[in-house]
Formats: sequence, structure tokens, C-alpha cells
Amino acid sequence: LGDIDRFADARAVTAFAGLNPRLQESGLARGHTCISRMGSVRLRSALYLPAVVALTYNPAIKAQAERLKARGKKGKQTVCAAMHKLLTIAYGVLKSGKPFDPALAIAH
Repeated sequence: LGDIDRFADARAVTAFAGLNPRLQESGLARGHTCISRMGSVRLRSALYLPAVVALTYNPAIKAQAERLKARGKKGKQTVCAAMHKLLTIAYGVLKSGKPFDPALAIAH
């Protein structure tokens, strides 16, 4: 990520990683939403395995995954959401200088 101050907010970091959603559409045909993949391939690759592990051991990400599965999302979509959540958590910790608070993360 480099200097964290170059990002205005968590959405900018998400876009840098290419984890922001992109709607697949053409003319009047509307497709499905997927990640844009326009950002850093290395950052997305580095986030993949920690996200898979976090789905098991991090209570905030585990709760999010259960909500997504209840809504009918597939496994890879859940992993991408976990990658997004991990990146947002890391940005918040680096920006604020405060340690990670799982109770606060579960609330969001």
C-alpha cells in the first residue's frame, strides 16, 4: 500500500486493490456485478489466503460471511467480501493508529 495518507478513504483503498464492484452491462442488458480487477493484482493475491483463514477465525468476517450465505451468495463472492472487509479493517487500523476492535467491526 505504501503511504496510507495518499488514500482519502477506505473506498479509495478498495479501488486501488480492484475489489470495488463493477456492473456488467451493455445497452439495455444488465448483467451481474463482479469485482473490477482494475487495481493491484499483487494486493488481491496477498489478501486471498488471509481472507480464507479469516472466514474461519475472525468473528467479524465470519458473521459477514454467514449473512452473505443466507442471502444466497456463492463461496468466491464471500471470499471477495472477506478480502474487502480485511482491507477496510487494515486501512482503519493504519489510519487511526488504534488496535483492531472486533466488536466495532461486527457492528458494521
